[in-house]
Order: sequence, then C-alpha cells, then structure tokens
Amino acid sequence: MTRPLRAFLSLAATLLLCLPVARLRADVLYVTNANANTIERFDKTGAGTVFASTGLSSPTGLAFDSLGNLFAANAVGETIEKFTSGGGASLFASIGLSTPIGLAFDKAGNLYVANRNNNTIEKYTPDGASSVFASTGLSRPLGIAFDSADNLYVANVLGNTIEKFTPAGLGSVFATTGLASPAGLVFDSAGNLYVANGNGSIERFTSGGVPSLFASTGLNNPIGLAFDSTGNLYAVNKGDNTIEKFTPNGVGSEFASVGLSSPEYLAFTDDAGVPLKLLNQVPEPSSLVLTLAAVATSCAMRRRCLGKVE
Repeated sequence: MTRPLRAFLSLAATLLLCLPVARLRADVLYVTNANANTIERFDKTGAGTVFASTGLSSPTGLAFDSLGNLFAANAVGETIEKFTSGGGASLFASIGLSTPIGLAFDKAGNLYVANRNNNTIEKYTPDGASSVFASTGLSRPLGIAFDSADNLYVANVLGNTIEKFTPAGLGSVFATTGLASPAGLVFDSAGNLYVANGNGSIERFTSGGVPSLFASTGLNNPIGLAFDSTGNLYAVNKGDNTIEKFTPNGVGSEFASVGLSSPEYLAFTDDAGVPLKLLNQVPEPSSLVLTLAAVATSCAMRRRCLGKVE
C-alpha cells in the first residue's frame, strides 16, 4: 500500500469517527388538492393530515427549496405561495404568471414555473425577481424537472412532446414517442426520466431519449410523480383521487385515498423537513477529499474526536 493511499484511508477513517451516527429518517409526502384548496401531508403508512389551507386557490405544482420551504403554484389565483416547515404562508410571486402549473428549483436556488396558458417558463430569483426563461417550443406546458446537469425538461400536454432546455435557455425536442398528453415529470437516481401520460400510463426514457413502458395498471389520468428515498415511484391518480405507489420494477399498489380531492402534484421530504433530492446528493470525489481533509484537520486541532485523535 502506498503512502498517499494510507494517508487517504486514515483521513476517511477519521471522518467516520468524527461524524455523528445518522438516524433513520422516514419519508413525508406532500400533495396538492386542487378542489379542496389544501396541501395534504402523508406519512410512510399513508396516514394523511392537512398541512396548509391558507392562500391556496386550485393549487397544482409543488417544490421545496434548499431550506425546506415549500412552494405551491395557484393555478386559479395565479400566484406562487411559500410555506415554512410549520405551515406559515406568504406570497412569493404574482407577476408574470398565467395559470402556473409545474414548479422546479435549479441548483442555484432559482424557481422555474410552467405557465400553461401563455406557453412560457418563468424564472424567479430567490428574492422573487422574475424573467421569461423560455417561450419557444411550448404548447400548454405542465410538469417540469431538472436533470443533474441543470437542463430543464418540460412536458407539453398539447404537443405530446418533452422539451429540453439548457441552463442558457436553448431549447430542443427531447422525446415524441410514447407520449399521450404528458403531465408530470421526475428523474430517478440513474438519470432516467419518468413521464405521466394522461392516457393512464407512465413512460420511462433513458438519458438518450429511448422510451419504454414503466407502468399502465391502476392509473387514471396520472399527473404528479415523485420518488421516495428507497426508489419507489409515487403517482397522483387525479381521475380516482388516489396516490399510487410503484416498486422499482413497476409493481403498483394504492398508497393513499383519504383526504384527496382532485390531487395534482407531489413532493417529498424526510421527517426533519429535508427535501429528498438534497438529502440524497452525493459529493463529487474532489469534494469528498476536501471534506475528509477538513474534518481530519479540525479534529486534530481540537485534540478531540471521540476522546482523542492520535
């Protein structure tokens, strides 16, 4: 074993000793109820409670920022509402909106909104300043989602396409096959894109745009999609007022039905309020090395980490 490798392994061991033992965290699912003007919250067993009912007018899209605040699109009220982890509500945006539906955050913390009726994607900085991000190639956009490279994907419900936009706003057609009134979008950890089709199916696309059918049973006008921390896919059944749960190999079952009235979109956190997308991020190798070195140095300087660092 070389000296640099021994040094690296020593740093890794020190990091593991210094870090507190992580507790197991349960997933918490949030769902918009368009007809009831509420946001419902479900625990891992499917038991639901009302999370928010203030400031909502036919809520649709949901997205969490990095601080655990929940943002909801009001399709009828044409606003974006912001909710703290405790349910406290405030108005985030009302300018530049025309039947807002899908919401998604980029890595810099900017919020993107699919404007269904004026065929645009609006971009909001963290302080609420707005600008038009995209206006070409869109035909009643609904669900939106970012890939790991910060490219934005948009479901065109009327055009039966998935559009792809670079961070600079350059658009192209990502997919046209296997689509029928596409609505919700979500990426899995491997970079595959899942699409909820209004015809009662969920299509899966590789990063290269190759389609395959993921699920077609138990679905009635599926809209929103979201993954839990173990890779199960949850789908809103708007037509049946249920939430369906699919294992990674596509086996489905009903997850929840109580308290739902025209549900639309989904978002997950853990029970500490950390969005699952952020919770599951893995640092790049270079970042890991820096983290290991920083923690080891800190422990050595303080001369304590579980008693003492040799």
